[in-house]
Amino acid sequence: MGPVIFADLRCLQDPLYRFRGVGHHVAGLLRSRRNSRCASWKLVGLADEAMDDLPREYSRLVDEVSYAWNTTLPRDGAVFIDGSPMTHDPRRNVRFSADPRFLNVAVIYDFIPLDWPGYLSTTADRIDYLSKIVRLRSFDVFFPISEYSAWRLSEVARIPVGSSVVTGASVRSSLYESRKTLPAPCPFYETPRPYFFTIGGGDRRKNTEVAVAAVRRLNTQCKRRISLKIVGSYDEAYKADLLRVAGDCDGDGFLEFLTGVDDAALVELYAGAIATICPSHIEGFSLPVVESAICGVPVIASTCAAHLELITQSDALFPSRDDEALTGKLERILGDRSWRERLVGEQAPIASRFHEREVGARFWSAIADRTTPIQLQRNRPRKSRIAFLTPYPPDRSGVARFSQLTIEAGTSHFDIDIYTDAPRPLTLSARSRDAGNINSAALLKGPYDSIVSVIGNSHFHTRIFEFFEQYGGPCILHDSRLTQIYYHRLGADRFREFAKSILGRPVSKEEVEVWLRDRDLPSLFVEPILKRARPLIVHTRRYQELLWERYGVRAEVTTFCPNMHFSESELDSLSRLAAREQLSIAPEVFLISTFGYIGKEKGMDACIIALELLRGWKVPAELHFVGNTQDLDAAVRNVAEAYGVGAYVHMTKNFVDNEKYRFYMLASDAAIQLRNYGLGQPSAALADCISAAMPCVASSELAESCDAPEYVLRVPDRNSPLHVAEQLASIWENRAERLDRRDAWRSYLEAHNFDRYVMRLGEILGLS
Repeated sequence: MGPVIFADLRCLQDPLYRFRGVGHHVAGLLRSRRNSRCASWKLVGLADEAMDDLPREYSRLVDEVSYAWNTTLPRDGAVFIDGSPMTHDPRRNVRFSADPRFLNVAVIYDFIPLDWPGYLSTTADRIDYLSKIVRLRSFDVFFPISEYSAWRLSEVARIPVGSSVVTGASVRSSLYESRKTLPAPCPFYETPRPYFFTIGGGDRRKNTEVAVAAVRRLNTQCKRRISLKIVGSYDEAYKADLLRVAGDCDGDGFLEFLTGVDDAALVELYAGAIATICPSHIEGFSLPVVESAICGVPVIASTCAAHLELITQSDALFPSRDDEALTGKLERILGDRSWRERLVGEQAPIASRFHEREVGARFWSAIADRTTPIQLQRNRPRKSRIAFLTPYPPDRSGVARFSQLTIEAGTSHFDIDIYTDAPRPLTLSARSRDAGNINSAALLKGPYDSIVSVIGNSHFHTRIFEFFEQYGGPCILHDSRLTQIYYHRLGADRFREFAKSILGRPVSKEEVEVWLRDRDLPSLFVEPILKRARPLIVHTRRYQELLWERYGVRAEVTTFCPNMHFSESELDSLSRLAAREQLSIAPEVFLISTFGYIGKEKGMDACIIALELLRGWKVPAELHFVGNTQDLDAAVRNVAEAYGVGAYVHMTKNFVDNEKYRFYMLASDAAIQLRNYGLGQPSAALADCISAAMPCVASSELAESCDAPEYVLRVPDRNSPLHVAEQLASIWENRAERLDRRDAWRSYLEAHNFDRYVMRLGEILGLS
């Protein structure tokens, strides 16, 4: 007989899901079991008596419908399937998910409520949703409906990639059968009212308005009216918005709204269309793409990740917010029959891949493989052995300190060898080993489970680049652009040739000088890294998105952590006064510090001008640049004198040791951390300020990249002195003890610490 399968069927009871994408997918999986290797296994459907009755057609898909969630546990183990783990109360399933005799299976659709604004509108909603994400970790195997959903699952729930089997979404057999019986439609160019077709609904991420705007523009260019038929339920407000975009009243224009469409009518609508428009901003999977292929109609789709997986024809894609680009595609498909026929032919193979029979076979086969026999207890593996190629203290760099803290935390989980060109001796924890300078031969001979290259934008990484360019492999990329390190390694002339090879055009010296100041970058100069990194590990979601948008590269995200840590006892007023005494800062001074090397791109001028504004508002402020001046001390002085604040601007000039750095972190009343470039790059200095519970003013994208709490006040990324001064004045006017921010401070550190970082790193590397 085989194991018993228990399946949570609440998504088939819930009116919001049972006859929509989720319900159709789960029903398709259940139907396909009877033709799978699991056909003889008993399937028990678990239902909630407080919900609507299970529809009859769904109750027939299981051997037994049960309301007993506290079931008797089968002696030999069993399978539990949660067909929709993010939609219903997970406490029902604890009996299954907490027991190792169950193979716990989760079907994953998307994380749109987390990724798209407006879904989680209350604190209670957010807490509930995040608790369900945490609960996903109790499952053993996951069945995402797309590669994109698998990637997001790994990122948001810290699920190892190897635990997922991507099935695709199942398309019900009835659509295929209806297509077979449909007479051949009249070619659209011979019909009196040709139309485009789209499926949307009240969810505005579906982006129906861009389709409406594009067809409206198209109609201004065409000799005959082209309609847009829209299937989906829209509330009156949204429908009115769409009519306004169309410039028409209901029933008078080119729009036609359709609801309650059965499968036969849906197939007919698809088949008769010029093309299907799929304009969504974000999807977990795109059923209309597959359904269009079934019906022999081409798709013009937005460049969201789910569409990119299905549609390989780049000329059929458009940015979701660009209705002009969509208009161009529609105009072409209307006038270019050969292109339309090519798209139909090239997109046709999509249809067979997602028949519920094929999707179900992938699902049940993977479950059967994992239950032959079921692993009742997981054997504890030996500790994995990792080699890190990295800068390391006494190297004077933020990356060196970050790697040191990573390795110190990692020795609880892994055996770690450190390869670095840093001066010796190294300060090591008891369970890590100095393996010597970076040496390819030694690394290749070592019995390592993983060899990790730590890449950054400074000369400390030169030998690591040499190794990585030859061997590739796992890569922790600390910087969002690598302009300076490639310039340093290659020299001026070879760097221009390097840039030319990337950009496909000649590069001038003047351009390079601008790029070295992180301005007007035509490339992030990370292309060689992207080609060789498996996996690529980055520190912010924004940079992850940027790599996908620019290069189509998927990176794994870890949590960026502060390099400095402060106890609660260090954050009281006595510690502040003691630190100010060490730095000779008068008690009445409103001490503002900005940390890290000085640069125009880091808002040097804006900081000074903001100080001048504060002094004019009678705030007793002084500004300290804490870090290497990079030969800009004269420029700082000139700007300060020009604005009459020379006596209130101070510089440390050289690299600041840890002790002095900590004094400034404790002594300062506020910090400023600015950048005029974003690129998803985090700031170690800002993270340290947050760790010190210090109120800060930061560029908006920089703050978001660091997941900054509320005591980091945002200003526009253009580094406006007025905005900076206003936020600093707010900090001055609302002075408080640092421990008054205890809750936000603790919450940040609970999510941003090296123990969590190392655990995530182990998952990404497949070692935990």
